[in-house]
Amino acid sequence: MTALPIKYIIKRIVIFIAVFFGALTLNFMLPRLMPGNPAEIVYEDLLRDSGGDINISFLHQLEAEYGISNNKPIWIQFFSYLNDLFHGNLGISIAFFPVPVSTILYEALPWTLFLVISSITISFFIGNRLGRYAGLNRNHAGDLIIDLFSMFMAAFPAFVLAFLMLDIFSVYGKLFPVGGAFAVGVNMGLNVPFIVSTLYHAVLPVATITLTSLGGWVLGMRNNIIPNVNSDYIGFSQNLGLKDYQVKRIAYRNALLPNLTGFSMSIGLSVSGVIIEESIFSYPGVGMYMITAIDDLDYPLLQGIFLMVIIAVLVGNLIVDILLGILDPRIKQEGD
Repeated sequence: MTALPIKYIIKRIVIFIAVFFGALTLNFMLPRLMPGNPAEIVYEDLLRDSGGDINISFLHQLEAEYGISNNKPIWIQFFSYLNDLFHGNLGISIAFFPVPVSTILYEALPWTLFLVISSITISFFIGNRLGRYAGLNRNHAGDLIIDLFSMFMAAFPAFVLAFLMLDIFSVYGKLFPVGGAFAVGVNMGLNVPFIVSTLYHAVLPVATITLTSLGGWVLGMRNNIIPNVNSDYIGFSQNLGLKDYQVKRIAYRNALLPNLTGFSMSIGLSVSGVIIEESIFSYPGVGMYMITAIDDLDYPLLQGIFLMVIIAVLVGNLIVDILLGILDPRIKQEGD
């Protein structure tokens, strides 16, 4: 394990900043290219509810609140948007007016991250171990069974599995709750009843995401480790007198690097990919709010969710890039 070159770290940070700025620009432009005016939607709803007791000046206040005032040039709106982001202001939700988007994400994002990180981490470790076993025992019975199971689960629709799990273990089996993140009446906080209830309610959602993402890790590791086992450096290591378990550990470590890169991507993409699962299990995560935002054309909330997904992917990639630089000695040559 060698020291990571400063040049390599700086390069990755510069790439992170450039991509993040590009994502912010895209996040700013997309809602403004869509038809409709979020301020007018809220204004019309309030006007109808109040029986016409709202003047037009309130519409201009809403436009200023949403950062879409036509009286300002687009570049001024963009810098105002960046300034708001810097101060944690993601705007006001349309569907949940006048609740700020940051408040909604603050409440929903931890549940989604708990679901995603738990399931992806479990599937990553189990999948890589199964893939390692299949690759080191190629063409044996165990390899065939693992391959068939992995290909089946990789192609199986997640929402179908979610419905099956819900019907079998909740509706008919009565083993797990049909929805929610914790039982009614349990006080939220770091207490044993809340933790136990949270883990109990998360079993089916986590199991669904874990099973449907397991196949990719298994097949990826199997395909990575087979060339490593047959490579020249493994033969050289055997000739040096290394024991079999040591040789297998070296091959496994080198085969793990590509899957480690995909680990960060899977976490970020899964934040947006659990929408249907959260809806089926009535889990109070970002997915449920995203569906509401789409139905109600809640552009500020969609902007906030999209921004969270981008941050999750970029931060995950940055962390994995640094980890790869530490674990892979070849990265040192790239930084020199």
